[in-house]
Amino acid sequence: MDNENPEEVLKKEDVLEVIELEDATDPAGEEIDEDIEAGDDEDQQSTSNNGMDVEVVDDARFALQAHAQDCFCLAICNDRFIVTGGEDDTAFLFDTTVSESDPVLKIEHKDSVIAVAFNHNNSLLATADMSGKIVITQLNDLKTRAELEECSDLEWIEWHTTSDILFAGDKDGILWMWLIGPSGVAQNKVFASAGLPCTAGSVLSDGRRLLAGYSDGLIRLWCLKDQTSTTMKVDSAVTKIERHHLQPISAVGTQSGAVYLFNTSAPEGTLKRLVCFPPLDGSSSNKNEEDEDVGCCVESMQFSEHFPWLVVGRNDGTFTVYEIDNSSPRSIYRSTQMQAIVKVIWSYKGTAPYFTCGSTDGTVRVFDARDGGLVKELGNGGDSVLDMVVLQKEPLQIMTAGENGMIRLFEIAL
Repeated sequence: MDNENPEEVLKKEDVLEVIELEDATDPAGEEIDEDIEAGDDEDQQSTSNNGMDVEVVDDARFALQAHAQDCFCLAICNDRFIVTGGEDDTAFLFDTTVSESDPVLKIEHKDSVIAVAFNHNNSLLATADMSGKIVITQLNDLKTRAELEECSDLEWIEWHTTSDILFAGDKDGILWMWLIGPSGVAQNKVFASAGLPCTAGSVLSDGRRLLAGYSDGLIRLWCLKDQTSTTMKVDSAVTKIERHHLQPISAVGTQSGAVYLFNTSAPEGTLKRLVCFPPLDGSSSNKNEEDEDVGCCVESMQFSEHFPWLVVGRNDGTFTVYEIDNSSPRSIYRSTQMQAIVKVIWSYKGTAPYFTCGSTDGTVRVFDARDGGLVKELGNGGDSVLDMVVLQKEPLQIMTAGENGMIRLFEIAL
């Protein structure tokens, strides 16, 4: 039997019935083709991975393929313009009064676009790529105002709070400053450090100083007028800097997961350390940059506008709400997937505080900040959330940028 030809084992008289494919039905008697077509219309679908079904949930009200590859960044202004930047070396500007699906402008870059930002009065747009190329576009006629290519491997950009001045940090440790005039760059300044990457920066509320962080844990408080600085050191590389909108307080997040609060109005322009929020596991890191674990690295932070609270999202899938005068966490959330929380944003219903977290585990979660309770969990169609903005607060509208070039709009009634 082992030597028989398999094609000869089944004889003609053994065949009971021949079923044509177009007439095939499932055990319930429904046509297979109809089931497949119906399944394509479902918002919640299943995919098979080694025989195991994995549910893919898409709770978005609207989804758009904005880029051919991953969409890294997103910004909005005036409830009208939406700008996205992607791995495909392009930025797209959408004008929702013209079309919700077709961009009004495509901005070409040399490398992946990793930062996009509108200026203080929403008249200018800056798009920046990893190579250091920055394009300034004027929104009144969508023409290019300036192209900046001085940076070497861009780390971040930020506009001045009241003027048409753009700041950027690069891998050579240089902090750049450009004053954008009516016809292009009117003036520029260079704030040089020790040569290690300038990884984060934030203009302080007085508009005259900027707090910059570096990959060796150095923090510099720069005076923008005379280019002098005072310094302080933290335990590891600086990954994020966030300033309070009213008080002279700034938060510095680090690669080790620790967060430091500083008083930026100390005498003689110095920095005064107020408190340190340690990593959730209580560990502190004295490792060098090459060896340091980034598992609990600080990814995103934001101060509440109405409460003395700071929310911090980390790379290990945790977020923590801290009271700014107390090092003990007010509330803690730990994701079972342990994937990065890339963005945390406050919102309010009346005076009730909520915050929204976007994660690379493909979910958007809304929490009640009063007790830390989960209000809503939304599926991002299986795509990692790489950036997120809140469009409006009642009802809460959230837009995400994600892998595979998708942007999605969610709406929640709190």
